[in-house]
Amino acid sequence: MEKIVKYLDSHLVKARELLNILIVILFGTQVVVVFTQVVTRYVFNDPFSWSEEMARYIQVWMILLASSICIRKNSHLSVDYTIHSLPFKYKKILKIVVNLLIMFFLFIMIFYGWKIVIVLFGHQTSAAMRIPMYLIYLALPICGLLMLLENLISLLKLIGLKNDKDL
Repeated sequence: MEKIVKYLDSHLVKARELLNILIVILFGTQVVVVFTQVVTRYVFNDPFSWSEEMARYIQVWMILLASSICIRKNSHLSVDYTIHSLPFKYKKILKIVVNLLIMFFLFIMIFYGWKIVIVLFGHQTSAAMRIPMYLIYLALPICGLLMLLENLISLLKLIGLKNDKDL
């Protein structure tokens, strides 16, 4: 199990670095676009027609990309109030079940996200920027796969745990 985790971790290093850079670029772009929108709207009274749409699509990609980082760092939103009082064995079982449910959801997200991309390919463009909508919906299968890989690593680490201090 440990060899699989090391193998996956070592092969995801470059993807993680690229992901971090991409999120920073997307965030910076979003700040510039929204700031420009505010200035053109309130100072010049002539806003760009594409800026709100672009900010929305950047936000979607940014959130989905950052979700894989949250899964890796185990910082996604969870209710863990009662889990602290459970013995190690039950705590571990519960966390494994939760990870399996997350993986199930991610499989559905990847599968149906890909179906949406295929349906939209070459058929629909966005209203203001006229970019193909499949590029926006491509975030679902791509980011779903990244989250699935990070969740798989997390699950394998969890299965290999021997004591409560690492949980």
